[in-house]
Amino acid sequence: MSEFGEFDTPSPPPALTPEERLASLETTISALSHTQTSNSATLDRISSLLDTLVLGNPSAASPAASTTPATPAQPSPTSPPPRSGSHIRPSPPPTYDGARSGGRAFWNACQLYFSLTTGQFTDDHARISWVLSFMQHGHAADFVGRVFQCGSVKRAFPTWDDFVSNFEKEFFLFDEVADAALILESTAYFQNGRTIDEYIDSFKALWVKADYPDGRHLVLKFRRGMDPKLSKRLGSITTGRPNDSKIEDWLAIARSQDFIMRTEEDFHRRTPPTIPSASRPTALVPVHPVAPVLHWRPSAQPVAPARVSAPTHVAHAPRAPALSPDVPMDIDRFTGRPVRDDKCRRCKQPGHFWRDCPLRFDSRTTSLRRPS
Repeated sequence: MSEFGEFDTPSPPPALTPEERLASLETTISALSHTQTSNSATLDRISSLLDTLVLGNPSAASPAASTTPATPAQPSPTSPPPRSGSHIRPSPPPTYDGARSGGRAFWNACQLYFSLTTGQFTDDHARISWVLSFMQHGHAADFVGRVFQCGSVKRAFPTWDDFVSNFEKEFFLFDEVADAALILESTAYFQNGRTIDEYIDSFKALWVKADYPDGRHLVLKFRRGMDPKLSKRLGSITTGRPNDSKIEDWLAIARSQDFIMRTEEDFHRRTPPTIPSASRPTALVPVHPVAPVLHWRPSAQPVAPARVSAPTHVAHAPRAPALSPDVPMDIDRFTGRPVRDDKCRRCKQPGHFWRDCPLRFDSRTTSLRRPS
């Protein structure tokens, strides 16, 4: 008896025999197995519903389907079908400034976006408005301004074909095929110091745009536009020379030979120059200076200075003035005799010299004064 009073203690359950315990365990295992099977069937059904939603299969399983366990299907060896376009997020085209050189590239980017987003736009006018939203600078912005001056996109372009024709007139080159052919017939496509990859890319774009056939004429044009050093190296190839009518083979060998040339130049540039043995400078041996030995010599007699006559004046021919480039050289000016003064030095009259002058007397005025 405790301080809380008296209470009855429950009697322990009767002990089970081994046969009863075994039967109880089998019943519990059977119930757990049934629950696991039911859960697996539910998970399989949920998985099939998710696959149907992801793969876009319209034949979805009905919610009232039987929940009886089903054997899991074996995975098929074939690859699953591709996802629909609604799950792809393509990149929008870049902002366009209206340059005719980039009009084709901008239009191709828009067409690629339309092909990947089928059903996203309700009508053609929505697509037109979407294209106009990327035309924000330069001539493209002026084009959009003219569209809104008409009132609306639908009034400016009733159909999609009207918009396409107007876009091509405004932003495409007049005749891209003729322009590419004219460039290939001139020297504008030459390499001119560019890298071989840049030259090949520009040349390939021109010949594809001009619709030139692959042949000997195209190979000759490609070799003609290369730098002379690389062109001579390709012309000297004898072993492994590609066919003269296969332009792709010539593009590949041009890249490889250009790489070899640049590698050789870098190798010889980094190697220090070697001096031949015959021209190598010899080592200098230091020599100590020695004081000169003084010897006695008798004093020499004074020598009288020699008389040197004054140089006589020699008349030279006057130097001819320099001629302008437009005037031919005067040969007689250099071969003729020097010009002399033929006037008399006494009377300053021509026709005689001072020795033969009739005025032999002194013509200078003198004044006589008497002594005071």
